Amino acid sequence: MEIAIQEALARKNLIFIDVRSPGEYEEASIPGAINIPLFNDREHSQLGIIFYQMGEYEARRAALAMVAPKLPVLVENIGSACGKKTPLLYCKRGGLRSLSLYQVLSLAGISALRLKNGYKAYRRYINQRLNEYSLKKKLFVLHGLTGVGKTLILKELTEQGAPVIDLEELARHRGSVFGAIGLEKSRSQKNFDALLLQELDNLENKPYLLIEGEGKRIGDVYLPPFLVEAMEMGDHYLITASLDTRVKRILQTYIQSPLTRERYNQIETSIKSLERRMGKHKLDLLMKMMKEGNYYAVAELLCKDYYDHFYSDSRPECANFKEIIDASDIKKAAKTVLEIINSRYTA
Repeated sequence: MEIAIQEALARKNLIFIDVRSPGEYEEASIPGAINIPLFNDREHSQLGIIFYQMGEYEARRAALAMVAPKLPVLVENIGSACGKKTPLLYCKRGGLRSLSLYQVLSLAGISALRLKNGYKAYRRYINQRLNEYSLKKKLFVLHGLTGVGKTLILKELTEQGAPVIDLEELARHRGSVFGAIGLEKSRSQKNFDALLLQELDNLENKPYLLIEGEGKRIGDVYLPPFLVEAMEMGDHYLITASLDTRVKRILQTYIQSPLTRERYNQIETSIKSLERRMGKHKLDLLMKMMKEGNYYAVAELLCKDYYDHFYSDSRPECANFKEIIDASDIKKAAKTVLEIINSRYTA
């Protein structure tokens, strides 16, 4: 039996089972879905080549030969993953991969469902929702120079139950040339869109949202226009901290102890990308300090001569901020943010 995406998302007794290859799943999936692939990435690629070179009949025979030995394990894995809930199978377009596994599960006595038109239907649903979304609630937007602790404050506010959307966490990128260092692979636009809509739906009944000030893009993902507009229309708060505090927080974020070769190379590559903006002399100085292990001096110079220069909109004189909040102490800063909001706005 097939069901549409709207019904599938509304039902609480389903477990989404993504039967596509791991590469497809990583690129774009339904949040919360479990990947139990019929074919690994190599097999999936092989079948594509057979299909285009020899036709559908040969591709189907090859697929059968690949998947037949796996069927008992696939059935066992799906049963274990779902427990008492019903598996909802989906592939790219709701075609043979989900259909074949659905039929095998039926033979094994396991009741299952299929997602009509597969992941493509989900992606159309996300695009439609985001294109039509109207964000009417108030946004409180935190700004500040690099290292002041905006993300730390948002995490503290989240722990206190405040309605927070951490866009950089959703994108898995911090929004600068150093933004991907130390993080898992940045999320695709498709996964970012899905997670953002999920967060908006989860916080639908909240009277306001807390968010960090961002441009139209974080790394390689773009924010939907309605969110950019809502951020521009929101109330803006400036977070501040001393240069020393900022540098120490940057080091806590980017420098491991000991610093691995991989992390060192990532930082070095990012620094080299700044030559056009900072000039060769400063670039050479930064590279010298890196080689000497003087990471504090590296972060300090980057703050003064790169971030503070090119991100100067996070200064009191550059925007109409409602309040300026000192973040020397993250817990106190988060408490201050909530006190200000609660004193001025009633839910």
